[in-house]
Amino acid sequence: MKFALTIFILLFSLHVVSQEKIPINYNDVALSEVFIDLENKFSIKFSFNSELVSNEFVNFQSDGATLEEVLIAIETQINIKFRKESERYYTVKRIPKTDLTSTQLLQEVVINEYITSGINKVNDDASISVSPKELGILPGLTEPDVLQSIQLLPGVQSPTETASGVYIRGGTPDQNLVLWDGIKMYHSGHFFGTISAFNPYITEDIRLYKNGTRAKYGNRISGVIDIISDNAIPEKLQVGLGFNMTHADAFVKAPISESTAIIVSARRSINDIFTTETFKNLSKRVFQDTKISEGNKVFEDDEVTTTKDLFYFTDFTLKAIVKPNENNDITVSTLFTKNKLDYGFLIEEYDEASQDKLDISNHGTSLKWGHIYNSKLSHTVSGYFSSFDLEYVGSNSITDEFNDELAKENGIDDFGVSYDLNWAFREQSSLGFGYQFSSSKVKYLLSFEDSESPEDNFRESNINTNNNHSIYVDYQYKVKDKWFFNLGLRNSYFSVLDRFFVEPRFQLETKLNSNFKFKASAERLHQAVSQVVEFNTKDFGLENQIWALSDGDLIPVLKSTQLTSGFVFNKDGWNIDIEGYYKNIKGLTSFTLGFNNEDDFFSKGKSNVLGLELLVKKRIENYRTWLSYSLIDNDFKFSNINNGEAFPGNADITHQLTWSHTYEWKNFNVSLGWNWRTGIPFTMATGIMDTPNGSVIVFDDTNGDRLPDYHRLDISTTYKFNMSNNERWKGKLGLSVLNVYNQKNILSRTYEKRQSTTDNGEVIREINKNSLGITPNLVFRVEF
Repeated sequence: MKFALTIFILLFSLHVVSQEKIPINYNDVALSEVFIDLENKFSIKFSFNSELVSNEFVNFQSDGATLEEVLIAIETQINIKFRKESERYYTVKRIPKTDLTSTQLLQEVVINEYITSGINKVNDDASISVSPKELGILPGLTEPDVLQSIQLLPGVQSPTETASGVYIRGGTPDQNLVLWDGIKMYHSGHFFGTISAFNPYITEDIRLYKNGTRAKYGNRISGVIDIISDNAIPEKLQVGLGFNMTHADAFVKAPISESTAIIVSARRSINDIFTTETFKNLSKRVFQDTKISEGNKVFEDDEVTTTKDLFYFTDFTLKAIVKPNENNDITVSTLFTKNKLDYGFLIEEYDEASQDKLDISNHGTSLKWGHIYNSKLSHTVSGYFSSFDLEYVGSNSITDEFNDELAKENGIDDFGVSYDLNWAFREQSSLGFGYQFSSSKVKYLLSFEDSESPEDNFRESNINTNNNHSIYVDYQYKVKDKWFFNLGLRNSYFSVLDRFFVEPRFQLETKLNSNFKFKASAERLHQAVSQVVEFNTKDFGLENQIWALSDGDLIPVLKSTQLTSGFVFNKDGWNIDIEGYYKNIKGLTSFTLGFNNEDDFFSKGKSNVLGLELLVKKRIENYRTWLSYSLIDNDFKFSNINNGEAFPGNADITHQLTWSHTYEWKNFNVSLGWNWRTGIPFTMATGIMDTPNGSVIVFDDTNGDRLPDYHRLDISTTYKFNMSNNERWKGKLGLSVLNVYNQKNILSRTYEKRQSTTDNGEVIREINKNSLGITPNLVFRVEF
């Protein structure tokens, strides 16, 4: 008992010391002297390059400040970043300055920590920056999932409860531009979206744009998710490996010389080695009411035997970094992702066999060269190639009776080059110019072969190419701590339509006083490639969308206009960010959205979105709490649907509230988060009606009803520890629980006709897709 009490007192005293508030008075004090003073006052040690502290000075006064508060204050004044390696040791690195047309790293930050450590709001940009290496623990996540991390932000939703199903301000996932080292990604999820396809342990920065999109980004109308992998040359070999209950991963960061490095990473699912409870729960949610779970049953009481059961996912990255001098930076990046499914079933009573094979891959390569001519002029030359392939074959047969085969293929070959020039012609003004060329070859094939009824066979295919030429300019005017103004213009030519599209961009931010900031933005965006719903593989129940190019008729060009304004308040640990916006989207069709009403086969329409986003955050030393709220009114209007009257959009989540908490104590971290939102709309089935062409389901008003409200509680905790005396080997152990109280939420509701078990008639079957039940996950990592 005495020993335990001694340990408790020791740990508590260390905690008190780490949170001790000490008077600080730095008035134009050299950064090198500040480091020495902090090392003495807080019993810590900084590791940094001596050139980093030259000609840098700090101004900060406080009657009492913790170490973390002092470090944050320094980061807001100087282009550096602190990284906590242990309770005593901190590394300090300079954040490189980048040009206007490049992804801008943190420079002047009003709110350095937007909701938690590693999620930052950039002052000179409308984007939000997420750094997985610095990311604090988040509710339900023991590892920093690249796409799930941004879903805690207001205005970012996932009605499908997936990582890759990111809906930004009323837009759909295919309307987001997702880039990995400049490579356009057309499939960004593993395991049908439950896990993002990007390894967080080799990711340096993620930029999310909900509005105020820079002119360099184009051909998407919703959000931008720009992912940049590690660009730094490590001083020594770094290796990391770990596993959780769904997959294992490893990375190697190897310096070849002082100017060259190689970074390699790989991840793969572990379910074909052993099945965990986590994977079982995820599978139950993903495969519910599909052929995989139903086994191709005709009647509810059919006995089905599984003859084949194969599924896995994997991703691999390789990056070469060459920095021959401080004025040149060359990188070559490669990414490969793959998901493979092969399931077979047998109904022994009828000797009926079925098999479903699905292969999805997305791979690409990019090359980038950045050159600095002088302090005012720089350029970037880059190129990329991206290839997306989806192949599905579903067969159904009875020996000596029939053999049916359904096939789907979808592919995109996309390559492009760009040239960016940045000119800082005055201290407060700069211009960015750019030219981009991209060529997207999009193809799809849908076919069906029926051995019994050849007249029902069909084959539909399409191959088309869009060559896109774009020129753009960004003008930026900035007065430190007062004004920020950005005016952009992008002009794009789409060869598939032989038309030019002009896109103005505007952003303004101004400080009203020391605590208040006003912001506003406006933008127009266009999109020529999008996903459409195909009904041929509806019975399969997975991946029933295909990418297709606009043709100006059945698949119009998508056009979005967005206006945004808001305020930011920051004082005494309180951060309040409120934004209101209006978004108008034109070019929508029933092909791209896929309504349940079978009689409304094709119709054109538009969407009007009114939204309000609120983020309130309070930090008390190592405790953080934030409340994220989104109000959205997303109305569709189609000429041939709902008598031409407006109706709620498919993903119209009127209210969404997330309340999160995190606490850090030494090497322990814990996070708790509660999520509540209104249910999404659905179309109620009212009965079955006989027609000359057969029976059909009769529906009520389109999206006229709503599902019950959604809510769940998530918790996670991690512990970091040293595995060697010299702190070279480091370990991490984490535990998370999703949906702690096992709430049964309904994610979607559809209907189908089924043969009655009591007579020869047909009945309506209600199909509810339920959310994930209580799901634990465990992670273990080692890095050295």
